[in-house]
Amino acid sequence: MFSILKQKVLNGGSPVMILGQTVQRIRPAVDAYRGYSSAAKEMTVREALNSALDEEMSADPKVFIMGEEVGEYQGAYKISKGLLEKYGPERVLDTPITEAGFTGIGVGAAYYGLKPVVEFMTFNFSMQVGVPFKTT
Repeated sequence: MFSILKQKVLNGGSPVMILGQTVQRIRPAVDAYRGYSSAAKEMTVREALNSALDEEMSADPKVFIMGEEVGEYQGAYKISKGLLEKYGPERVLDTPITEAGFTGIGVGAAYYGLKPVVEFMTFNFSMQVGVPFKTT
């Protein structure tokens, strides 16, 4: 594309006008390619996260979720609601209150080819995980 633009500019065309014409020709093709649905479903962030987890867990048996109260309680914010019943305790793991511990387990699982989703109750707890590793 740039060689065509360069050739047109060298033949006396205005670069701005040529680029504008090119973009006008490309834009309809790009817009048609997106294929957005006109009937978008409204959902909360919680529902979107739950749906995304469900979609990934159904598509790939290597994906699992772990964290405090993600199984029986269905997550502190109900992000993992219904996943324990659907995928079982082998893929929806309740962990003890040891953020550094289950983060380490998640890193090890990823190292061996699994795809863990580690859920922390709050962002603050995730920040505490890096402190022991940073200071040692």
